[in-house]
Amino acid sequence: MRTCHSLVRGALLPIVMIGMLASQANAQAVNVTVSCNTSTCLDTLRPGRVVMLLGESIKGTLPAMTWTVASGIPMTNYGGDYWKATFKATPGDSIKFKFWTGFSTSTGTSHWSGWEGAIDAGVPSGNNRYLIVGSSDTTLPLQFYVGDDGPRAQYWMPFVSKTDSIAIYFRVNMGGADFNPATQLVDVRGGLPMGAAPSWATIKTLTRETASVNNGSFWSGVAYVHKDSVTPGTTQQAFKFVIQPNTWESSADRSFVFSSTKDTTILWYYFNNMAPTGPKVTADVLFRLKLDALEKAHMFNRALGDKIGVTGPKGWAVPPFVFDTDTTVLKMTYNSSLEEWNLSESFTLFPGSQFAYKYYISWDSSRVDTGSVNYIPGLTLDNGWEEPGVTGGSDRRYTYTSQVQQVVPGDFGAAQQYFNSLHPKGAITNPIQVTFNIDMAPATVVATNPLSALFRPGIDTVYIQFDGCLVPVTQGYSMWGTDNRLMMSDANSDGIYTATYDLTPPTFYQMCYRVVYTSPGGEVWNGSGSAIKGRRYYQYVHPTAVLADSAVWPATYSLAVLDWMNDSLTIEDPPDLDNINGVGSEPSGIPRVYALNQNYPNPFNPSTVISYSIPEKAHVRIEVFNILGQRVALLVDAELPAGDHAAAWNGHNSQGASVGSGVYFVKMQAGAFSQVKKMLLAR
Repeated sequence: MRTCHSLVRGALLPIVMIGMLASQANAQAVNVTVSCNTSTCLDTLRPGRVVMLLGESIKGTLPAMTWTVASGIPMTNYGGDYWKATFKATPGDSIKFKFWTGFSTSTGTSHWSGWEGAIDAGVPSGNNRYLIVGSSDTTLPLQFYVGDDGPRAQYWMPFVSKTDSIAIYFRVNMGGADFNPATQLVDVRGGLPMGAAPSWATIKTLTRETASVNNGSFWSGVAYVHKDSVTPGTTQQAFKFVIQPNTWESSADRSFVFSSTKDTTILWYYFNNMAPTGPKVTADVLFRLKLDALEKAHMFNRALGDKIGVTGPKGWAVPPFVFDTDTTVLKMTYNSSLEEWNLSESFTLFPGSQFAYKYYISWDSSRVDTGSVNYIPGLTLDNGWEEPGVTGGSDRRYTYTSQVQQVVPGDFGAAQQYFNSLHPKGAITNPIQVTFNIDMAPATVVATNPLSALFRPGIDTVYIQFDGCLVPVTQGYSMWGTDNRLMMSDANSDGIYTATYDLTPPTFYQMCYRVVYTSPGGEVWNGSGSAIKGRRYYQYVHPTAVLADSAVWPATYSLAVLDWMNDSLTIEDPPDLDNINGVGSEPSGIPRVYALNQNYPNPFNPSTVISYSIPEKAHVRIEVFNILGQRVALLVDAELPAGDHAAAWNGHNSQGASVGSGVYFVKMQAGAFSQVKKMLLAR
């Protein structure tokens, strides 16, 4: 087909008048404007690339129209998929032409090296577009690039034009996504006016363009919206592409403006804004999680049947769902050797691609049984979604690498992540009075509060609204309900509103909340969104001292004054609970605390040294485990005197055999002290 197509073009190459139009013709010349929509190009064409108008004319054009890319008429992008060019022609002239697309004038797009497929112009034209020049300036109707073999009618469209509706043509390149296009479909989902509110709805299920670049990486489809629903300037509030059943893009919400009430195309996106970058890599990704803080607060107990999983990397669980059977929830197992929850999951992705995820707790049903000793007042079984402080409550994100064994990075520089990013020492075990402080002045002026009813000091009531926070649950209140509110007051009329909370232990050092105030039109809440960092405030109680296995908390603590903000709310950095500062000095040469240091070198081959410290005589056990938590080697198992020590590992297992490249863990245990470090053996 490609050879035949080239011959057709070759047969249509009579001598073209490439000079200036003759003076008589020039006096009669009219302007011809041609527009092209390239949404139907099967390759990753962008506005900054090249579209050429190529062809031949009997009487000649200005600029000269030729079949040669280097000397053709360049088209100018005027937004998204839309391109146009204007040339002068003589009335009565007949012109045959085509569009050519490329990444440069020497590199065409994938299908037929940039040339369009065959076109049926309605007259004999050799599979080309056809035009007879009129007697006045002419703007031709929009024409869509023929990305496939054709033939297509000259003025074909990838959608049906309707009198009462507007067609919106969506398109996404899935080349960087991890899914099976043979068994899974891709949706566009969004809000009003094309979707639904408050919950998003499916706008359109897309169809795979099997002939597109990278073995059919493009998906597209047409959705219709009634003309009564939009006017020029109306914004499609938000939309995203979703792999069925529920793998959402983790990128920010997309939107567009209806610039007119005409059918249109939306410039294509990469799913998750992630372009393919080289060959995909199959790798095992290890998730490591500790729930020590929740265990200390009696909010998680694996012995009772509480479970933990990861959702997001292979689809988001859609409430209501059954934890044990939902395939989008990747179940974690407790690794008693490493004293943490693990999940090793296989992925096949492009290096540099990114996926979003969160941890999810499945509490045992006894947790909501008022007759059970395991009952937690205020808890509901669907409260298991993580709201991690390290992301401001938004999704966690992992960037995939080229390694065949990968480990998600820990919170606060640790080896593991923590549920809700609650540090193991972040459980408060003594009664504490916490004071919240909000400067409401920004809510009283339009400049900083342009979208809501302005706050009226002395008239409106202000509340701290706990939002996705575990603190109120430890006090017997709900995580999301309005029963957990704290009313604020401004005793000295300085605009700073305060509220005090007397917390009964055990509770947590992390406070996440929004601010609500009343108004004549109803309550005004600040913060918003589900994937935007800063949809709620995050603040932390700071300890008076940090010990080896706990922290010392004050009896009263006043949180820093925060300004009222409409959105992108302040996220404070948590206190450092790893830097021990609560132990007195010891005689020179004796370590103050137990410590397992990072091995050196790391990565290593063939051996590495592991140094550690003990402040008193103790039985020390140091072991090496593989990524599955299986013990590989025992390095130390002896009673040792106080001091600094070191052990070497030569990359062999307990049987003396050399182990392969990959991630390993070294664990030190001495009395109540236990710590794990990650090592990388690179042979």
